[in-house]
Amino acid sequence: MRPSYTIFKLDTNGSSLKNLDNIRGEGGGGILRDSLGKMVYAFTIPLGVGTNNQAEILATIHGLQWFVEHGYNRIILEVDSELLTIWIAQNIKPLWKLQHHIKTLLTLTDYLEFFQ
Repeated sequence: MRPSYTIFKLDTNGSSLKNLDNIRGEGGGGILRDSLGKMVYAFTIPLGVGTNNQAEILATIHGLQWFVEHGYNRIILEVDSELLTIWIAQNIKPLWKLQHHIKTLLTLTDYLEFFQ
């Protein structure tokens, strides 16, 4: 769904490739659109080695950082990770090794006038 006027929508996704028990490649991407559906910014980023949850979080952080750095302050974030949604809502704490990433993400939302 398109956001209302003056609100932007950021869709992000992260992925890691698994080969047996070794996670070998991690990457993320996203797209920012305005209320008319016009693309404002799109990205793909390599993220090194890690878990799928890490990739989801880091892709979201990258998108939010760009958003904030470029003076935007009203956003709807859409992700396909139910865990990330729960962590953002602070309903449960993430694993200790992911807590600093979630803290960074939540700190970015403090700069926003509207975040959903």
